[in-house]
Amino acid sequence: MKRIMSKVIKTVSNKDISIKKNYKLFRVLQKIINSKIVNKQEYEDIIFYLGDRNIKARVFNYEHSIHKAIIFIHGGGWVIGSVESYTNTCMELSKKTKRTVIAIDYRLAPEFPYPNGFNDCYDVIKLIMDNLDTLGWKEEDICLMGDSAGGNLVAAISLKARCNKDFKIYKQILLYPALQSDYSTHTKFKSVIENGKDYILTQKQLQEYMTLYISDPKDLDSPYVSPLKARTLFFQPDTLIITSDLDPLRDEGKYYAKRLKRYFNYVEYYNFEEAMHGFLSQPIQKKHTMKAYNKIINFLGDVND
Repeated sequence: MKRIMSKVIKTVSNKDISIKKNYKLFRVLQKIINSKIVNKQEYEDIIFYLGDRNIKARVFNYEHSIHKAIIFIHGGGWVIGSVESYTNTCMELSKKTKRTVIAIDYRLAPEFPYPNGFNDCYDVIKLIMDNLDTLGWKEEDICLMGDSAGGNLVAAISLKARCNKDFKIYKQILLYPALQSDYSTHTKFKSVIENGKDYILTQKQLQEYMTLYISDPKDLDSPYVSPLKARTLFFQPDTLIITSDLDPLRDEGKYYAKRLKRYFNYVEYYNFEEAMHGFLSQPIQKKHTMKAYNKIINFLGDVND
């Protein structure tokens, strides 16, 4: 069975379907694949009014939750993904951690290229952090979490928050994050080439996602696009980074963990063998999902709460 599944994944991965030409179709398919009959009483949709734009977020609150929160930013190459396609993942995250999960439905490229989605996430988080007294939370009760492109946004938000001193993030969780912008054959990260075919997320797709996300090439050098280009990484949140061994993004996650440690930050880093990109929201990689939740729960340290 494992052999057959591996062959199917390899075949699908090498169909050479262009994200650039078919991103709207991918959005629809992702919602269908992740669809499930859920009790809408288990979550609530709210709107953040940010002057010139309104951003939706979906709040998941497990009935026995402790009074702490995870602000979740979904992946999808900044182009696909939504709170709809991540509803099951966020619901499970809330149940497993017993925390309130707030998932931000930021605007997507190419209709809204960088910095639109980044600004949406940053401004929503700032609004939450500015109103913690009203919400009954403390700064240390909030953890930022994102997967893939969402991990990129979380890392970038932590960098900007430190630079601007708008708010303090105590903890961040980066799941198989994208942390740089060079996915060409000249990239210094070997996993981009080694795992650039056969494992769902391909090197070509990464290049296309970046092309759709960035409209001005100058932005490729921004640490808010490529956190690995940050000149220093002092005073970053305590960080959990999880990478997948069969993921083109593996090596940049590992390198970011090393750089964070070099600047005296607390970091936990784990690489999951035989795991592929995006496993937290993929039923076919359930064994890795359970392992990841154990790492997340231990990192959050809410056992005695």
